Amino acid sequence: MESSESESRRKLDRSRLALALVWLLIGLYVLCFGTLSVLKHEAFQTYAADLGNMDQPIWNTLHGRFVEETKNDGSQGPRLTDHFEPIFTLVSLSFLIYDDVKAILILQTVVVALGALPVFWLARDELESKGAGLVFAAVYLLFPALQAANLTEFHAVPLAVCPLLFAFHYTREKDWPKAWLFAILAMSAKEEITLLVFMLGLYTFLVPKNKKQERLMGGLLALVSLAWFGVATFVIIPHFRAMTETIYTQRYTSLGGSFKGIVLTLLTEPWVVVGLLLSGPRLAYLGGLLASVGFLSLFDPLTLLLSAPIYLANALSDYPLMYSGELHYSAPVVPFFVVSAIYGAKRWVGWLEKLGSQIAPAGFVIRREQKRDLVRLSEVGQLSAKTLVLFWLLLCSLGYQRLRGFTPLGPNFDVPRITPHHRLFQRFAAQIPPDAVLSTTPPLFPHLTHRRVIYLFPVVLDDTEYVLLDVAGVTDIHPNDFHRAYLKLVEGARFGILDSADGYILLQRGLAGPDTLPDSFYDFARVEAPTPDYPLTVDFGDSLRLLGFDLVDDWKWQRVRVRLYWQVLREMDRDYRLYLAFLGDGGQVLADTIRQPMTVPLWYPTGRWRQGEVVIIETLLLTGLGDSFTLGLGVFEGEYWEGGKRLPARIVESPYAVRFLEDPTWVRLLSFRRERGRLRPILPP
Repeated sequence: MESSESESRRKLDRSRLALALVWLLIGLYVLCFGTLSVLKHEAFQTYAADLGNMDQPIWNTLHGRFVEETKNDGSQGPRLTDHFEPIFTLVSLSFLIYDDVKAILILQTVVVALGALPVFWLARDELESKGAGLVFAAVYLLFPALQAANLTEFHAVPLAVCPLLFAFHYTREKDWPKAWLFAILAMSAKEEITLLVFMLGLYTFLVPKNKKQERLMGGLLALVSLAWFGVATFVIIPHFRAMTETIYTQRYTSLGGSFKGIVLTLLTEPWVVVGLLLSGPRLAYLGGLLASVGFLSLFDPLTLLLSAPIYLANALSDYPLMYSGELHYSAPVVPFFVVSAIYGAKRWVGWLEKLGSQIAPAGFVIRREQKRDLVRLSEVGQLSAKTLVLFWLLLCSLGYQRLRGFTPLGPNFDVPRITPHHRLFQRFAAQIPPDAVLSTTPPLFPHLTHRRVIYLFPVVLDDTEYVLLDVAGVTDIHPNDFHRAYLKLVEGARFGILDSADGYILLQRGLAGPDTLPDSFYDFARVEAPTPDYPLTVDFGDSLRLLGFDLVDDWKWQRVRVRLYWQVLREMDRDYRLYLAFLGDGGQVLADTIRQPMTVPLWYPTGRWRQGEVVIIETLLLTGLGDSFTLGLGVFEGEYWEGGKRLPARIVESPYAVRFLEDPTWVRLLSFRRERGRLRPILPP
């Protein structure tokens, strides 16, 4: 009797320990990804699209204006023109605890992390092992596509991941009130999530072992979810949208580009669908999802099939980001890849146990005739099979995390650096009344969206009271247009400069004040201790000296930015243009700073530069440069490089093979080639 009670206590203690470890994993995930999400926001790596566009309607919902937002054209209206996301009503309550956009970033992280609980329960029960539950909970939290969604600002679909897992768990447990509760929560995240709930209901209805009541509940769930999808997609959203059809069908031009065209292609031209799914990038997308769970999902195709609506929507799109495994698009399929992997692991354990019993030596059991010994041997065999399968799963999960993950193990791990420029923002935000109508730039937008009306610059309407710009940050328009839009505001005396420093400009309507920017404004272009990645010394005329440059390689998205460090040898009495060209292997110009001008010279032209200071200027993020290019640099006077009056160049010192391209006015800096995804300088042997 005591032995039985002791064994029960030990099992209870082990259960509590396993659950405590799961909560520890959840806590570590929330700490890591919650911190990274907040740091990305504070480092201006979140934007109007999509954090600002999500935060404002959520905040307006809390204040009685259901998902109201400021549209791109400056009008006010509900977000229902694009999506149906009633879950935002619940999300808005987070602002009662913490009235800051960071509240929803933290909430998103917590909700995603809590999905580890139903994963743990399901794996524990199906594999009859608390260790298996713990391993699968870790694999879920290590899923790169889920981590990517968590760090992609804020969206509704990651909020559906946890409810979908709970809905599956409680459906399996036949706890229908809870199953319906979480199914409704999942469907309220976004209209397309209802298709996943429909698949769950259909799955429950079709499972042969289910009883009549279970099939009835599954069928009812399928019908309700399908009706929800139809009403949301074809009634509610069109009612609020001016266009007859959603713009998102334009992401499927290969299938027809409209609802009608897509359906006809799916029914009459299946080879088009197959061709798309078998293309290299889309196969790589599927491979990445499968690798995250050790390819075990393949061994339970029926459960994996539940992800089909969203997986196919992603994989068949002509918008590459949807099947990149990045951003938020893949989050809703993660639950079913993990759940099917649990059932796949269960099958593998059974196969391995059966294989082990078949290859056992003859007479092996005969020498152990006692029942107790046979049971013990069976348990050892089960343990060995589970250990092998779980080891494989964990190995694949950690391996793919190393290849594509966002933890310190993976290549995408990045801790954003908060600079004095970022912290200075608070000085300007504090001067804007909380209820004032404001126009601002994309990175500042989500920091200021807790107001009813906010415009994205250059939209400035008659009711706009303040304009806050960050010249040093990202803009959605051409640098020339951005500068002209600013000049139009101040030259017409419509707005006066309320405050300005380090690239920030705060304008107030009707303010009588200075119409020129103070010297402190240009601090964003100055650096006191330059440390270029590629140091060299090249003089242009007797006024400018290049101290070196950085090549910023956004390898994931194949985008490049060049940062140049200039020292002023002598103050100039005119404005020169700094010409940087990206040259192809045949000498053709792939991109240059005439067509894609650098921001700093527009605001801080060379005629204003002071002797002795070092000015840092950057190109825009450029794409389409190919796998190799050469940097060519010159300085000229006039409108165009060809035919302009160029300054003579002199190579003073360089550890690299720097030379002239045409004549001593155009300097060939370095050539770069992309190897294994990364740009590397081509150096002479």
